[in-house]
Amino acid sequence: MKITVVSKSPPGGRCTLYMAYARTIAECCGGAVEVVYPAAGAAPQPPALLVGEGAIAPADGLILSPMDVHSGLAALAVPVAQWPHLLERLEAVETSFLEGCGS
Repeated sequence: MKITVVSKSPPGGRCTLYMAYARTIAECCGGAVEVVYPAAGAAPQPPALLVGEGAIAPADGLILSPMDVHSGLAALAVPVAQWPHLLERLEAVETSFLEGCGS
């Protein structure tokens, strides 16, 4: 499974969070993480998390939550039920990220 993070260069907050989500997915479900940066001179785009060819969209339209990632994986036919602790691990990633931001 290919997990792609579309990131700014240098990565900012959401990009860093999405990279951590991607690493967690790869550790739990298997797969390879790839980070893609926009070409020089390209129009800015929001960070994104893709699994295979499908994008996982944030429910609030702004930032992915652990539940967004978990539900998005299921919608993309990733058998998340095989990894019962995946959601807990994604929540731990978010908590660690928020603590690091001082939130």
